[in-house]
Amino acid sequence: MNVKIARIKAGLTQEQLCKLVHISPKKLCRIENGNDDTATKKDMKNIANVLGEDVLTLFFNK
Repeated sequence: MNVKIARIKAGLTQEQLCKLVHISPKKLCRIENGNDDTATKKDMKNIANVLGEDVLTLFFNK
């Protein structure tokens, strides 16, 4: 699953997710567009936790 789909399923806007995980909208946009190399391990873990997903499933399609 990708981050954008998970965020939408969770009923969150980009702005809301950014505030919850303490990242910039620009960074979230890059992550949602598949540029996961911009995300730190901490970012990935925080995003996955907020969205109720597993890091591997959310970011690595496993």
